[in-house]
Amino acid sequence: MCGIAGILDLRGESVDPEAVRAITRPLAHRGPDGEGVFVDGEVGLGHRRLAILDLTEAGHQPMPCADGRYWITFNGEIFNFVELRQELEALGHTFHSNSDTEVIGIAFHEWGTDCVMHFNGMWAFALWDSHRRELFASRDHFGIKPFFYLSEGRRFVFASELKSFLHLRDFTARENEEAVKQALADPVAFELTEDSLLDGVRRLPRGHNIVVRASGVTISRWWRTLDHVPSIPRTFEQQTEQFHDLFFDACRIRLRSDVPVGTCLSGGLDSSSVLCALADLRDMGGAGTGSERRTDDFQRAFVATFPDTWKDERDYAEMVIARTQAQARYCPMDAEVAIESVRQFVYDFENFGGSLLMPQWSIYRELRRDGVVVSLDGHGGDELLAGYSGHVVTALNSTNLLDVRRTRELIGTLQPLYPSGQTTELGVFAGRLRTSPVGRGIGRVLDRFRGAGGTIDSVPPGWLRTAVGPARNSWVDAEESAAVESLGALNGILYSHFHHAVLPGILRNFERCSMAHGVEVRMPFMDWRLVTFSFGLPEDSKLGGGFTKRILREAMRGSLPEPVRQRRDKIGFSPPMAHWFEGAFGDWVWSLIESPSFLGSTVWNGPLIRDFVASKRAIGTWSEDQSEMVWRFVHAHLWHESFFENAAPGAAIA
Repeated sequence: MCGIAGILDLRGESVDPEAVRAITRPLAHRGPDGEGVFVDGEVGLGHRRLAILDLTEAGHQPMPCADGRYWITFNGEIFNFVELRQELEALGHTFHSNSDTEVIGIAFHEWGTDCVMHFNGMWAFALWDSHRRELFASRDHFGIKPFFYLSEGRRFVFASELKSFLHLRDFTARENEEAVKQALADPVAFELTEDSLLDGVRRLPRGHNIVVRASGVTISRWWRTLDHVPSIPRTFEQQTEQFHDLFFDACRIRLRSDVPVGTCLSGGLDSSSVLCALADLRDMGGAGTGSERRTDDFQRAFVATFPDTWKDERDYAEMVIARTQAQARYCPMDAEVAIESVRQFVYDFENFGGSLLMPQWSIYRELRRDGVVVSLDGHGGDELLAGYSGHVVTALNSTNLLDVRRTRELIGTLQPLYPSGQTTELGVFAGRLRTSPVGRGIGRVLDRFRGAGGTIDSVPPGWLRTAVGPARNSWVDAEESAAVESLGALNGILYSHFHHAVLPGILRNFERCSMAHGVEVRMPFMDWRLVTFSFGLPEDSKLGGGFTKRILREAMRGSLPEPVRQRRDKIGFSPPMAHWFEGAFGDWVWSLIESPSFLGSTVWNGPLIRDFVASKRAIGTWSEDQSEMVWRFVHAHLWHESFFENAAPGAAIA
């Protein structure tokens, strides 16, 4: 929830409240329910409120805690705040609100910076200690909530989004050209850095704290998943039972809300599991009521559909709707409608990468229009439990070819995941098989499921005007790298995808798309207890019996409709870009590529990209990879326009 911003003058000079308001107001979309500013001499804290817990004035922020010693501005939710409040009250503390925000402040008073180890949630917050005259800020375990900062010799400035810095006094916002090139060439590597697209503005790494004093800034890491992996039951049946309990409890505490809760449902395994778990919790009757702070309105499902395309999963979603008796809202996604909103999306999203994320942005707009402020979604399940084809390939490459049963089982798991047959990794494995008499027959089976295509992250030669240097990876140290290698091939790649590669970008994408409309996304699969448990599981508990995400499927037996539980294909939640590029959307993209500003970019080779697009338009057919690659550069062009050429909605205040 919410948007936060603040200024700490390191010279000890008083902060002007209007300067704080100037960087807070651009975050109004994140918090449409109120604005607050607190100034105490050299510090100023700003807040835009999205009211979810304690809708009264007692929940207003910035909030005083511990008799006014601390002031906090907070974005996120502490889902175990009910239990923490009871624990802190038993220690003698008193509360003046019914919010989770005050729990953070009192927890800090009791446990200091170690308070974050007690939190189960998602957050970015800044807390001012008026006695010690220092600012403490923190970001959650996995970086769900954003925290950008500018650290200059004379001041420290922070905000939830980059657009706040466009309104900062005495700061000239400039494009970080090296970061832009990195984001274009390799979005995954860019997410591993602390850089942002604005020169001088950085990102606090996930699982880190920062303390700001007049004497300087100190950043420290407080969370590493590998340090918290628990003991795992020996049998798969026991593992499944514990996974079920953890998953359902993660859903239960994420229902804590004083406003309606919905779910974005794709029809895939993860989002369907969330909605079905909520239905089971509802049917438990008294469980989760009263002091739990659970809303009674949490069974609305929002389904993005892509009519008449291979991306449409409505049939599966309807099975889940029938099983849960949820109120369905079907939201067709149309290329022509996307054109009308895409510039607003680009400004809201303030980044670029792979697919056009208009469906994600649009579905949360529909939630808000329907009066739903919180969404429980299924993000994280694929990266946690081996849901991607590449995970199966990794397992295949690490399997002893003499283990024919396991090899055939993994081949059977892989086949439905490659309906279009595009992967180079699979080709490598097929070649390895042919060196073994045992594998030759399996290798022939694989021939039908491999193709020559590349990957979306392979920028064509010459599209960028100059070479891009290696990403400055500041989130992974040598000790962690060695520990990840010890996990084995599959769990190692899952750890990398979850923490460093695939998932961080997905979390960023959905956070921006949802908060653009003042909707908070909660993700049960991101519960730290479920995450640490899952990384202790053996490989065949995730990939086994011919299925990806084996343990989730077994845990949801009897809750999910069987056709959904046993789905073996996978369709990503993104628009059919190739189809869109062959119609009106492609014409609109062409008009942008032909513009002088696109062609004259100093970052990319506009004429070369134009010639490629012209050749594809002449043929009349596109692949998904080709359309998404072109879109990446068009997106960067639109981002530059929205932030600099059009000065966004308002210029920096002098």
